[in-house]
Amino acid sequence: MQNALYAGVNAAALTSFNRDLTLNYDNTIAHCHYLLNNGCDSLAVLGTTSETNSLSIQERETLLERLAESGIPAQKMLPGTGVCDIPGVVRLSRHAAKIGCPGVLILPPFYYKSPSEEGLYHFYSALAEQLGDVVKLYFYNFPQQTTITLSCNLIGRLLESFPGVFQGIKDSSGDFANSLSYIEAFSAQGFEVYSGADATFARFMQAGGAGCITATTNIASPLTAFIYRNYGNAQGMAAQEKLSNLRHVVATGDTIPVVKTLLAYHTRDPSWEIVRPPLCALSSDARRILIEKYQTLLLR
Repeated sequence: MQNALYAGVNAAALTSFNRDLTLNYDNTIAHCHYLLNNGCDSLAVLGTTSETNSLSIQERETLLERLAESGIPAQKMLPGTGVCDIPGVVRLSRHAAKIGCPGVLILPPFYYKSPSEEGLYHFYSALAEQLGDVVKLYFYNFPQQTTITLSCNLIGRLLESFPGVFQGIKDSSGDFANSLSYIEAFSAQGFEVYSGADATFARFMQAGGAGCITATTNIASPLTAFIYRNYGNAQGMAAQEKLSNLRHVVATGDTIPVVKTLLAYHTRDPSWEIVRPPLCALSSDARRILIEKYQTLLLR
């Protein structure tokens, strides 16, 4: 789907913190510029990998403003605006639209466990009614984190009720069959499906996906970009094997501290290892084992 708003490779961009746990705006902005200059087509900023649910509303708005002021085109940013209250989502989404972002990525109301489909329908309907003429809305399916699965039936109902409002979905379920069900059900009507799974990215693109939004892209943007442009040939599939192996290394621990540790190793900037509580940085032993596995992978 080459004409998608965020077609191609999107990093779920990391957020940098200072030792006093304040947000390091300059480091975060520099990393986002690096990603756009090294393979990324756009950036999913302020998402789950960004530790956004550990940021205040003011920090979220300020970071987005400063990213735009730094020269990052607003049309290349897909900000996460998901919180559990409808007024909060509306405020963050209107702010993103004011800056010029064409879309926003919205988690379901994750505090409430096992909400009914009817409840979810009304939640998204309220957002559509208040934001439908302001910004495109993207669903975010991440059941491991939210305990909520966004079904094809729910999405179909919302697409029918609010045509042109819901533009796509990021599927971080890790279930290729689930991603395929979204593509088969809705892509023909222009609905964009993005993969959150590095290990099946080439296969996902062959099935008609719009692109990816992943954490691993923070440390592998050139490789992921190569796969996006070559998923139909042997070189692309060889690159996919390398990315799958890297994802296997990342999956040995909690994704955010692991990817931050690898980015710190790459940049030789240990401040990237800082996470906001309740997350914890890797122990010295876990860090050593991770780096050894990563170094072994680089030698293959």
